Amino acid sequence: MKKTYILFLAVIIFLAACQKEENSRSDSFGEGSGAFRLEQPSVQSETEIPVIVTKGPFGLEPFAFSIRIDQQDTDGTYTKHTSFVSYSAMIDSGMPLILPVGDYQVVASSYDQAAAEDRVSETPYFEGKQDFVIEEKTVTSVPSFTCTFESVGVEIRLSDQFKAKLEAEPLNYSYSVTVYDGEVSWTFDPDKHTKPAYYLDPCENLVLKVTVKLDGLTYPERTYYVCNRNTDKVSIGEYYIITLDAGETETKSLRLTTKCIGE
Repeated sequence: MKKTYILFLAVIIFLAACQKEENSRSDSFGEGSGAFRLEQPSVQSETEIPVIVTKGPFGLEPFAFSIRIDQQDTDGTYTKHTSFVSYSAMIDSGMPLILPVGDYQVVASSYDQAAAEDRVSETPYFEGKQDFVIEEKTVTSVPSFTCTFESVGVEIRLSDQFKAKLEAEPLNYSYSVTVYDGEVSWTFDPDKHTKPAYYLDPCENLVLKVTVKLDGLTYPERTYYVCNRNTDKVSIGEYYIITLDAGETETKSLRLTTKCIGE
């Protein structure tokens, strides 16, 4: 009997939580100004997100996080006062930092999002913020605060069955999954992109364009729309796992099944 194939796609969503700590002050410094001291930020590690860890395959090291200090204007908005390429660079510049009296916010991030050329990449974005006040003749010390996952993660996983077929017959089996968030897209395939991708913006849903090659036959492109079924949207802090499973069956079809953690 001639074999045809069925392709299963499963999508799992993981949610990253948020955590902050309060600031503190110590004693005097200078006249007509104050000073600022920042302890090393930490990176949140969620056990439900195996690829997002403090010292995992991406080498997320808090000492390498960029630091930006914003000063609050009279209208309540923040304007960048100074910045450093990393926490280590800030320490090397000399601590504490002398700042004019006023209200501030320190921002630590895994990279400078404003300077990023693309809104999607293989680098996850983590960020943490903490407000503080500079008073005259006072050193304001901000203790370590937590940088949390502030991306939308998308990962392609292959079932053991499909992975075995790709390894055994790479000319007869393949896949292409393009994920579009309404602004930018990222294409996963076995030759170019296999690592997770991270989007910087939320969206209404993720549009998946899926093409597969099974037993030497390339099947027509299929389109799927994926979001968190609890909220009917895709939010920052969510992590989607798309599982491709190509199995043998007597009828040809393409199905998408979704699962959301916490539903």
